[in-house]
Amino acid sequence: MSIELPDAETLYHHFLAGWIAPEDPRDRILRSDLEQIELQPGQHIRTLTPLNEEGQRLMMDQLERTRQAALADFTTMLSVEHPPSPEWLDRLEAHVTPERLQQWLRMSNPEKPDNPWFVLCCETGAVLAELLKRGWPRLQWLADTPYFESDLFDLNAKVRIPVFHWAVRALSGDESQPLSDKLEATLEFLRDPSRETTLP
Repeated sequence: MSIELPDAETLYHHFLAGWIAPEDPRDRILRSDLEQIELQPGQHIRTLTPLNEEGQRLMMDQLERTRQAALADFTTMLSVEHPPSPEWLDRLEAHVTPERLQQWLRMSNPEKPDNPWFVLCCETGAVLAELLKRGWPRLQWLADTPYFESDLFDLNAKVRIPVFHWAVRALSGDESQPLSDKLEATLEFLRDPSRETTLP
């Protein structure tokens, strides 16, 4: 008997969108894997974040705490060793069976930030960011609030990468490209932005 799981858009609205402040004007939508950055001549990339310097520092601290928690939790959950590698993503996708995912969703209260699905989603996004930055060190965080709306960006390729939105798709009922393939396709694009990418 097949298990029907919520799609990624539904899970984003159920677990993540509610943490965005009501006065925030952004659209509550699941974003594409790569987004083009539009900058005016002389405009600095940091102007794309709505946060002041203190707000950016707080979000960067939260991103680092999430990264550290993810690296610790993944080694235990997946029986993998450091340093992080694409194998971690393959192990994760093998571990997150429809049955397990369904169980975590049933246990997860979207009003509590420590619910199992939300924690795994944010830690998966942090691991994706770690692997992307290891593969392409020029990537930097573009901090935003809530922290899971932060993106990696590359100024040369003029793209931002919403890694936590990747994680939502990976932990949903949607059929999606394997994370390790998506990781490699993104790194290939960053090495040569003129080439076509298979990412949506």
